[in-house]
Amino acid sequence: MKKALVLIMILLVALCVVACGSDTPAETTGANTTAVTTPAQTEGTTPTTTTKTTTTTPDAPVVTTPPAGEKLETEDYTAILNGEEWVKSEVDTSKFDIFGTGVSAVTQITKDYGGYTKNYTIVKADGEKVEADAQDVRKLAIVGAVVTADKTAKVADIEIHEVELKIQPSWTHVTAKAGTYLMFEFTSNIPLEFATTVTAKEGGSASSAAYKQDNISVSGDDGTYKGIAKCTVPYSSGNTMYINICLDNSTFTPVATIPVVITPMKYESEFKLQFQGDWELIKREDYLSDLIDLFYNVYPRLYQRFGLNDPSVPRTITFMADKNYDGVAYCAGTLVCVAVDYANSNPMDIGFFAHEITHSVQQYGGKLAYNASSSYKDPETGKVYTVATWYTEFMADLGRFRYFHWGYSTKFCKFYSMDDPAIRDFGYESYGQHNIFAAYLDDRYGTTKNEDGTLKLGLVDALNKLIKESKVLLYDNPYDPNIPFNKTVKEVTGLDCLEDVRLQFVKELDEGTWAFKGYANYGDNFLTEDIPNIPNPEYPMNEPVAKGDKTAPVLETPVTEGTNIAKGATIVMASSQGSKNPVTNLVDGDLETLFQGAKVTSDYKYQLGGYMHEFVIDLGEVKKFDTYTIVNAGSKSNNKINNTSEWEIFVSVDGETFTSVDYQVKNKADIASVNIGDTNARYVKLRIFTTDSGANVGTVRLYEFMLFDQQ
Repeated sequence: MKKALVLIMILLVALCVVACGSDTPAETTGANTTAVTTPAQTEGTTPTTTTKTTTTTPDAPVVTTPPAGEKLETEDYTAILNGEEWVKSEVDTSKFDIFGTGVSAVTQITKDYGGYTKNYTIVKADGEKVEADAQDVRKLAIVGAVVTADKTAKVADIEIHEVELKIQPSWTHVTAKAGTYLMFEFTSNIPLEFATTVTAKEGGSASSAAYKQDNISVSGDDGTYKGIAKCTVPYSSGNTMYINICLDNSTFTPVATIPVVITPMKYESEFKLQFQGDWELIKREDYLSDLIDLFYNVYPRLYQRFGLNDPSVPRTITFMADKNYDGVAYCAGTLVCVAVDYANSNPMDIGFFAHEITHSVQQYGGKLAYNASSSYKDPETGKVYTVATWYTEFMADLGRFRYFHWGYSTKFCKFYSMDDPAIRDFGYESYGQHNIFAAYLDDRYGTTKNEDGTLKLGLVDALNKLIKESKVLLYDNPYDPNIPFNKTVKEVTGLDCLEDVRLQFVKELDEGTWAFKGYANYGDNFLTEDIPNIPNPEYPMNEPVAKGDKTAPVLETPVTEGTNIAKGATIVMASSQGSKNPVTNLVDGDLETLFQGAKVTSDYKYQLGGYMHEFVIDLGEVKKFDTYTIVNAGSKSNNKINNTSEWEIFVSVDGETFTSVDYQVKNKADIASVNIGDTNARYVKLRIFTTDSGANVGTVRLYEFMLFDQQ
């Protein structure tokens, strides 16, 4: 029997992050925060400033300590002391070679040292050093002992290098919403690969992890290496979970642990979204929060309408950002991936995600021909049409257009001109401009309810059911009336094939008997409403708001002198803030300071309403006035084209209900003063329809907005 080996092994100083702060949950969004406020309250943000963590040391094992500098010899080995403590462990007799170095290591030891390890340089008994790379170090971390291959040299000397880990102090205790995404930047003095686990117990094992992120590569220079630990916050509301930054990818021994108090997620739902990949490389700060809003508003509707209780349709979607992917995005069942380069180049285009998660609901694999083509010969003209399979992508675009662009927010509305030829003839291409045609199908041939409450399926829903329930491969040739696809078309519409439906669609567009304005009045809206914990859509409509029917008299002599009631007022809402020329210049009482604001591109509610800008001014209390003055850019320049020429004024006592008191059109005056009669109000709204008299590019230029009481 082999005698017990006395091995040299020193505890790694566990640089764990000390938990601190309150146990009271706080919002990651920063709202209603009463507990510890940390950078984690912004979803998907990464702190960059780091300081050294508090040092803690686990309980010391039972050790035998020879005098410093002396050799400890037995029949089987010689160990050279480097002024450190010795750790006793029992070893297995099996051996393996460490990456061709000629040094063998026992494979198992009891973890008397508590699982903590350090960086090593391997030295043979004859004094020759064997350089160990990061992979060697991880193996030694598991093994904990080294002997020479022939056992004659007896033992290797292990030189210990301290591993330093630094992490931002404010991340020592985090409160976060379930389902959000957190990232932690840390630095190390060694180029090891780390890992992240999320466990229910502090320092819990990887096998019990609710989340695991392998292979955190660290990179840097000057002896400093940086890495990003990241995770989706588990769906475990009300509990405290522990984010562990681990030394290696095999033992998952934590060197830092961050407690996270988990609060209820923003959307309570049976559906879940989790993240992985290179999200720290995404530049737009609210990119992830917009994606979370998209998923929980769109996916439940897609599932309810198109899922048809198909068990293969997932309830959890993993969304990955990939720095190495050179396309745009793709869907692989439960996984959706976006290229980091695309996300950064098109920061406001997140509609692709709605397109891809529609694919997750479809599950058309093996049921509808894809990436193939079919031909059709027109019997009258003899023309042969080659038609690429297209309906799978058509449906995914329908999901994106209806339930994202026009389903719940005005921020991402997508507009088309009804005069665009590509809308009429989209060529049955996979990614053609067929969104308006899809809207037409849901309007003219939407799903309704029978008298007994059962559904009478419309065209899109009937085709979806046909495909999902098919036992054979189907084709989506829109011309052939004899295939199951077009037989379903005829059952619903009475027309022989989908091409006949498209020709009818073109005719109605040309005659003006149909146009797309939004989905508010669609009869099949009931299919995707009243979903638990998901608010019903507001259904933005592309219909310009009604303009005021009252035009107050313009004064011949503009009023700019006297007590300006609007001076120093607070602007509580502004469609454009301006950078060099801020919106506060509008009410600062100075006719020499310009406010200039660009057309809004982040929210389409202005385009939907037919106006370009809107501002709400709070006077602080109800005040009396009868005249307002707008000082245009032309008052300081010969370029009269920059003058606002169409606007409307509203007033309100409570900031909720506004009354129109004046609508001006084609008023190109440099300074316009209008008498609106005796008015008592706290809030004044200025809505601008036309920002200038020429190109009307949307940029507003005003020197001042003033209020006077002339009585």
